[in-house]
Formats: sequence, C-alpha cells, structure tokens
Amino acid sequence: MRRARHHTSDLESNILKRVRASTGISRVELARHLGLAPSTAGIYVERLIAEGYLGESDKAERETGRPPVLLRLNPERGEFVGVDFEARNIMAVAIDFSDKPLRNAHLRIAESDSVGEITRKIEQAIKKVMPEDETRLLAIGVGVPGLVDSQNGIALHYEYIAHWKNVPLAGSLRKKFGVPVFLENTTRTMALAELWFGQGLGVGDFLCIGIRSGIAAGMILDGRLYCGAQHASGEIGRWRCPLVSGKAAEWFNPDAKDDSAFGPELQEVASVRAIQRVFAKAIAAGEKTLLRGSPNPIPIEDIVRAVQQRDPLALLVVNEVAKCLGWAISQLLLAVDPVKIMLAGPLTTLGDHLLQPLRAVIDSAIPSEPRPTAEIINSTMGEFIGALGAAALAVHEWRPARGSVAVRT
Repeated sequence: MRRARHHTSDLESNILKRVRASTGISRVELARHLGLAPSTAGIYVERLIAEGYLGESDKAERETGRPPVLLRLNPERGEFVGVDFEARNIMAVAIDFSDKPLRNAHLRIAESDSVGEITRKIEQAIKKVMPEDETRLLAIGVGVPGLVDSQNGIALHYEYIAHWKNVPLAGSLRKKFGVPVFLENTTRTMALAELWFGQGLGVGDFLCIGIRSGIAAGMILDGRLYCGAQHASGEIGRWRCPLVSGKAAEWFNPDAKDDSAFGPELQEVASVRAIQRVFAKAIAAGEKTLLRGSPNPIPIEDIVRAVQQRDPLALLVVNEVAKCLGWAISQLLLAVDPVKIMLAGPLTTLGDHLLQPLRAVIDSAIPSEPRPTAEIINSTMGEFIGALGAAALAVHEWRPARGSVAVRT
C-alpha cells in the first residue's frame, strides 16, 4: 500500500467524468478505471452523493442476487452555459448537470458592432439562457472564432470582426457572472460536440470542418482534441486554393487585391460569406437566376431552394464551392487519415447537393493506392453545435473546489 498526495477536486472531477462517460457504473468498476483502492473511491463517491452531484440506481437486468448499485449524475445539481459566435451570429445554450439541453438563444451581430458591443451581446445571450436561480450556474464555455489563447482566456485575433484582437474575454465574463469561464476555438468546440454528443461518439480520429464566415477544422486525434504547438491548428481557411476557372472565375475572385501566385484563401471562395458575395456579383453581372430579387446578402435558405429547383446559377456556384472544399479535404485525408469527416455550418442544409460533387472531387484528387476510406458526412447537430460543444467544454473543465488530501491507491 502506498499513500499519494492527490488534489481532491481532481479526483472528484475524474469520478464525475467517468460517470458522465458511462450509461451507469458501479463503485468497483469506477475504482478499477481510475486506479484507486475501492475504499478510496467509495469515500469520494459518498461525498459527491452527499453534495448532490451523484445519485444511485439499481441495474435491472441482473437475474440473481442483489442487483449492483450504479452511479448516475444528478441533473438537478447545476447548469452549464455554452456560447459560440462568429462574424454575424451568437448562439447560446444551457445544459443541466447530466448534459441535457435546456434553453437556447440566438443574437445577431451587426457589421458596425464594436468589440465592446459584441462582448455585451455575448453577455446578453448568456443571460437569456441562465437559470432563474443564478447560483445554479456552475461554469461557462465559449467557442471563439479565430486564434485563441485558451490558457489565459484571451481571444487573440479574428479577421472578420473589426479590431477583434487580444480581447480578455474570459476575464470579463468571469467578473460579470462570478463563475469559471473556459475559452476554445469555435470549430474545436464543434468537434467536441460531435465527440461527446454526435457522430463522433466512440470514434478516435475524426475531423469537423466548420464552414461559416470563415473555414477551419477541429481535429480529434487518438480520442483527444488536437490544438497544435501554439493552439493554432486547423486553420485550413488560410490555405491557398487553386483558382476557380471558366465562367465563374470572375465572380469568385475576392474583392480585395491578392497578388499571391497560389490563389485566394479557401475561406475567400468557399465560406458562407464568400458564397453570398459570389451570388451578388453574378446577379449584378446580369446572370439569370431565381435568386434575383432576394435580400442582400442572400439567405442560405434561398440558395438551398434555388438548388433544389435546379437553378443553373445556383448549381454552378455550389459545384464550384464543392470543388474547392473537395480539394482541401483531399489534402486533409492524406495528411491525417481520419475515420470520419463531418461538415458543420449552414451549408449542411444543401445535403447531397454539396456532398456528391465534393466526394467526386476527392475521388479524382486522391491516388487510388492507398486510398483513405474516411466517411464524409454532414453534421446533424444543427446551428447550436458550437454552443453545445462550448457547454461540454465547461462541463469537462469545471471541477468542485477542494483542498489537497492524502489517499490510498
């Protein structure tokens, strides 16, 4: 027998994570998974039960003898809030202690909004989903677009919000709401949502590609979120994409002058913002389309309807976007070799109208031997995927406040 110095909150946090990851787990199984003596695990479990974090239930399927007592999370013990935002939208959700979604909110960001105004709107979104009893709020997670210093809670830079640089977002929100606040890149929170709630459950290696105002990839490798040496992994929207050729080339040309010999950035030709710009330029050039007369910027819902009605311009633009995205994904497949790639964001509403030409590009771009066999699919988690992932981030980073104790292992 040996005695080791453990931080109590770490042990209790690990117990809660293990229970959260299971459909029901006994004290003996819990001790074995965590490498603890059963008596030690029992001490901490009893404390968590006494404080309302855990409950107990019998396992019904046992035929003889006393059914084992399984541990479960108490959904009433508190709530977590997740916020996700990009250049034009703020999404927020609240989940209970057992990860069940409770409330959500959606706020718009105006192009003229200052950094301070955006921060205040993030606070408003949090207030909209908070529990009436504010003491039930345990922690907040925030999915931040662009580069993020997660350790220090600073949003470093995002190209599509003016003056968004070195924003101490975690500190200001922590001061406002009085709970721990955790920051992560928004596309990585999408990947976390897929890992914990979606099509990434049980998958060790997958990518989630977020396509909104920008484009980035959240990477789950060997079951863990990959962030990179400087927390800047997945910025595939900055990749230089081969130029669109033919009739559509002029529309896809970014407005800003770009002297690069390698073509424009991927997010300047295949993001939602770029697609809306392409349609506006094509319509201004006199192209016939069902989308003439739509609001500017053209809503994605209108583009989807036009594609479904076989509008020639809409089909042409979507096919060109699929080529650009297919080129990028083919490079990722060869570099990472994931099991799955999920697309997330408004373009998923295009369904197979986007996926089929995208897969065709990948098939032609990748050598036949060896050919990666990743499944390329649309996320099914909807527009709150990043907010759910941010809430899950808060769940997994939060821990009960304790001291240090010596325990037997």
